Amino acid sequence: MQHIAMAQKDEEGDRDGKKLVFFDVETTVPTRSGQGYQLLEFAAVVLDTRGLSELLSFHTLVRPKDPSSVNRRTTDCNGITRHTVADAPAFADVADDIYSILHG
Repeated sequence: MQHIAMAQKDEEGDRDGKKLVFFDVETTVPTRSGQGYQLLEFAAVVLDTRGLSELLSFHTLVRPKDPSSVNRRTTDCNGITRHTVADAPAFADVADDIYSILHG
């Protein structure tokens, strides 16, 4: 599990801290060499740092291209099962939303 904070640039392009994005992702746990990770869940909160008020919150599960990648190690790590993400949108369906959140 990753927890990352990232400051966004304002309209003038300097990093004055007007907005702050906290996001968390959950991924598959590879079981063999070269398998790679697949995104299963993305959540973010965008804050206005001047007033510490929430501007936006976003959460989505993500259906992996390969459902078999959601194995027992993945479920043991983050509690996400194949059933949990079976009806979730594919990454391509939420990629623009995620990009917009992270890049203003």
